[in-house]
Amino acid sequence: MKRLLAVLAFSLSAGAAQCDATLDEYVRLQVGTFSSEAQARTDSRYDTAIWHITEIWHDDQAAERWLYTESWLKDAPKPYIQRISRLTANADGTLTASRYSLPEAGKFAGAWEDPQRFGALDRGALVPVPGCDLTIVRAGKGRFEGSTLGVQCRNAYKGADYALSRSVLADGEMTNWDRGFKATGEQVWGPAAGGYRFHKVDGDPGCRSPVRMLVFGEITDRAAFGNYAKAIREAGLYERTGGYYEALTPALEVFEGAPPPTRGVVISRFPCLEAARRFWNAPEYREIVKLREGIAKFEVLVLPVPPLPRYVTE
Repeated sequence: MKRLLAVLAFSLSAGAAQCDATLDEYVRLQVGTFSSEAQARTDSRYDTAIWHITEIWHDDQAAERWLYTESWLKDAPKPYIQRISRLTANADGTLTASRYSLPEAGKFAGAWEDPQRFGALDRGALVPVPGCDLTIVRAGKGRFEGSTLGVQCRNAYKGADYALSRSVLADGEMTNWDRGFKATGEQVWGPAAGGYRFHKVDGDPGCRSPVRMLVFGEITDRAAFGNYAKAIREAGLYERTGGYYEALTPALEVFEGAPPPTRGVVISRFPCLEAARRFWNAPEYREIVKLREGIAKFEVLVLPVPPLPRYVTE
């Protein structure tokens, strides 16, 4: 019996640690400043929106985290969204984002730059937005998807009866799609073609033209090459520069040609050319490169990411 209780206690502890890690990762990806300017430049149906998201009331209680969101349209005199979200981790691995409106929200405009302004705010004064909780699931490494449920999120804006909200969050990117509907299902506000696509712009507002780094390698000693790959992971270079892997060998299928077994291909995405340069020229990476000397030869190209064609966005 004691052994069974010990196993159960260990399982619960491991599960709680995993939930905490999921919550930590989501907050890390979500906090920052995001802009839809790149989308607005290529699609006139969308405006330039800027979202500032910061953590408040962080008291190291892993069971819940609080975020403040302040959203602006470019050149607008005031924000169009100010809300607080309470994030909690669930036993099934999902997260819940419960939304609250702020009393006298205007007093907190700009508070994303100074979260300590929320220190004197009584959490009990927050007004819950019933039925508008987001259920968030992990949809792959470094990727989360969330949505409201059914018609529960009541909304009267522009004659709507309810609202639907969907979100996708990845490293350096966020998509948010809010729409209002009548009870008959007719959409009365929000973009019909898809959500607003945001890029994280913390510290570099000009870094908004994504690029792909295409790497071809001939690897003669894969066992030794593993040390190189491990060193990149441990250095955290991708996290610091906003980059991430989009694809890498082995290939699922070869449509043409006969690539040799020593061939390796990696495709990485970065928020802009300068971010890719920071990765490539980082002193840590220049040291890591030495680990593949004599065991691999590489060709590395950086390519622009073209805008999505209209038949995809419509």
